[in-house]
Amino acid sequence: MKIFNNKIFKRIFGFLCLGLLMVSCIYLDSIDYSEDGAIAGEETTFKLNVRVEPLSNENNERMVVAFLAPKSWDATNNTEVTYTNSIDEGIQTASLVPEDDLPRNAGGLTWKSAIRNKFGVGPNVLNDMEWVVFWTDKVYNVVNGEKITATFNVKVKTGPGNLRAKLGFLINNTGDGLSGDASRFKILYTDCFEVSEGEGAVTDFCELHFNFAQPLTATKNDILTIKFQGDIGENPLAGQNEIHLCATAYTVSGNSYQQCAQDDKTLMIKESVFSNTYSLSFWVADLFGIPEGEELDRIVYSFKNQDGSIEIMDGEVPFIYFFKCE
Repeated sequence: MKIFNNKIFKRIFGFLCLGLLMVSCIYLDSIDYSEDGAIAGEETTFKLNVRVEPLSNENNERMVVAFLAPKSWDATNNTEVTYTNSIDEGIQTASLVPEDDLPRNAGGLTWKSAIRNKFGVGPNVLNDMEWVVFWTDKVYNVVNGEKITATFNVKVKTGPGNLRAKLGFLINNTGDGLSGDASRFKILYTDCFEVSEGEGAVTDFCELHFNFAQPLTATKNDILTIKFQGDIGENPLAGQNEIHLCATAYTVSGNSYQQCAQDDKTLMIKESVFSNTYSLSFWVADLFGIPEGEELDRIVYSFKNQDGSIEIMDGEVPFIYFFKCE
């Protein structure tokens, strides 16, 4: 069981709370979860250990719990939040915040949009993630000086693909509504959490790699962008005048189509004179000449210099990109 401690935050915000009036100090002390990760398509649970210490009498409050997950998990439809606390008896429930109920200090944005604007995807390097936001079904009145503890259980069914990501959790309340007062919200991220035994190659949200493909899933009729990110580490393509994509597309029926000549079709565009990131955007069916009726399974690819004498792969094998069914 992995435990993410927040001792430094507790000390800092403990001192802040001593000097503030008319607030509730909220602490997200730790997140407990399996250090072994999860199996694709199966449920896993994250336990949030929370404390609330009101410094005023507050009425009609709901606790808010937001969860950052890969979009492929469809967390809106595959997440259940329950909790226990020191006030109530038994297990309590939480529900998705209605889209038309807006946080009071977010300028008219929805909870999901406001949290995304404020925190993005946290420490993750890919944007294909989303926040889902729950609030307690029960409304609370709290009293100045009361000390409340709670444990929120966020149970989610993971998606079908293999991936690694840093999942995020935010605690707030409706009385505050994302005011920016750091004593009234807390946010923590897990270490890199791995989902295995699923479909396709591992999508890594945690760390940058020489290769990058967007969107994360596509069909042969989509525009696909592949990048070579040469700034993340030393590599033999640094300083080359031209970088080309060398790729082979494989269909479900077993046919293959290669595009590996160092020509204008495979020439990657340098994104900035100040970087070593190169990209190539292309219509998949057109670049490879895929006939009608053929369904793509994957592309394997590498990056080469102008004469093909230098090549960067994923270690000893090419990078791989899997397609979704149409």
